[in-house]
Amino acid sequence: MIDFEKLEKAYDEDGIYALQLEVGDVCFQGCSYCYMNALPQEKNKLSDNKITEILRDSHKLGITAVEWLGGEPLLRKSIFDHMTEARELGLRNNMWTGGLPLEDKEILRQTAELCGNGLIAVHTSTIDPKIYKLLHPERPVEDMEIIINAVRDLLGLGYPAKKILNSVTFTGFQSSDDMIATIDYFEETFGINTSLNVYHTYLRPDADPWELEKYVPSKKEVAKVYQRYKKQYGYEILPMNCVNKQYCSATAAVLCDGGVTPCATIREENPPNVNTDGRLYDIVNQHRDYLVFKRLKDIKNLPEECRVCKASDYCWGCRSRAFAAGEGIYGKDPRCFRS
Repeated sequence: MIDFEKLEKAYDEDGIYALQLEVGDVCFQGCSYCYMNALPQEKNKLSDNKITEILRDSHKLGITAVEWLGGEPLLRKSIFDHMTEARELGLRNNMWTGGLPLEDKEILRQTAELCGNGLIAVHTSTIDPKIYKLLHPERPVEDMEIIINAVRDLLGLGYPAKKILNSVTFTGFQSSDDMIATIDYFEETFGINTSLNVYHTYLRPDADPWELEKYVPSKKEVAKVYQRYKKQYGYEILPMNCVNKQYCSATAAVLCDGGVTPCATIREENPPNVNTDGRLYDIVNQHRDYLVFKRLKDIKNLPEECRVCKASDYCWGCRSRAFAAGEGIYGKDPRCFRS
């Protein structure tokens, strides 16, 4: 699923291993804690021609994988044309879907076929119907079963469990015990691992920043979830990022409005933009140090607590959470329970 040799090479050479590609912002899953700017009605999307250009530049840059993001990427009618283009260029397709479109068996089949040597991630942060409704107040609780059944159907097609993830967001609306029960369920029922994100207060359009604070879990609860989470991967310590710092560094994002940032959840004002500032190939080369967090590769530039942390070889905290907390992209991760 990850070509670790290529990943390490990209990290060592300040290269890009994976491109997060937001194809549009429309999504119907209704996660109340969403920090991806997903909207029920489309506001921004990349043109088909622009996506083709981005994919060709990705190949030219030596990128290995495309992380298809939204909004909900599977709501885009041309998504499978673009995934086919990516595959023909030798890029690996990783699909990050909420999971609801997979109820359509043809969408599910094509997603499985085109992801091939990549992964498919769905999104169910709880298996408790009452908590699911709290987290998705405008949606029917039956959505949870649709996503779980889609996982069953993927496995029924022969798609390997090791190439499926349940991508979760841990919020203050649920206890650590509920999140642990969700991790247990997907592992024990389907043999599927979890990709864990700890919520941060990224300000969405029309959202009150103080209102978002209620979604923030305590460090004590985060620590308890991580005790379970690390067992799944067999490590004594896991990074506070959703990935290790090597993958974090070797990833760049093109947002649905054309902005180019180090991560799809970092939305700085007026970043370089593929719609106005030239092609992705040139933007990456002009802004490489910014996109790969080169400053943090020198341990002297890590946040003070990180410099002495025993996880510093593969963790530098979540740059997006630091940014959302007003610490800038090089600041301290406010959700880290180790400091």
